[in-house]
Amino acid sequence: MSEASSQGARMSSVSTTHSAQLTDLFLREQASCQALLETVEAERHAIKSLAIGEFHSINVRRIAVLEELRSITDARDRVVRQIAEAAARPGSLTSLHSLLDRWQGPEGARMRRHYDVLMTTAKRVREEIKLNVVLIENFRGFIEQALAAGASAMTDGKAYNRSGKPASIHPMSTVVYQQG
Repeated sequence: MSEASSQGARMSSVSTTHSAQLTDLFLREQASCQALLETVEAERHAIKSLAIGEFHSINVRRIAVLEELRSITDARDRVVRQIAEAAARPGSLTSLHSLLDRWQGPEGARMRRHYDVLMTTAKRVREEIKLNVVLIENFRGFIEQALAAGASAMTDGKAYNRSGKPASIHPMSTVVYQQG
């Protein structure tokens, strides 16, 4: 029997006691990723509807989910270390990836499926966050253009910035309107 297959069989018998813990952690992590995705979708709705007041509650929920994800990741790392120690291979099973690569049999295949579903959800969360960033940047650009157009129409060439020089049309300028 090769070393890899003897290690796989040994891991299967040892890891079976930990598989329930790892399965539970994968399912909790999947649920947390789904909750994170819901906060991203709520954020997108708030962005599109310009509901600025909703951002605080969305961010509070997001922080709670991220803290939960950190806790789950720490617990998962502990279980992986326990499995490695039980398999008498602490140096060779230092990560979840190496464990999943070496875990043989139907239980290992089931764990890899859980992990694949989790990674698919995590990838979707990242993609949705990127879409929100683009949406925010587009709104920011639109607002800057609107402010610039409004500033030039409002000042009629009689505005001054903080240094006393004629104000540019830049929306971030502090504008003092000339009177008299």
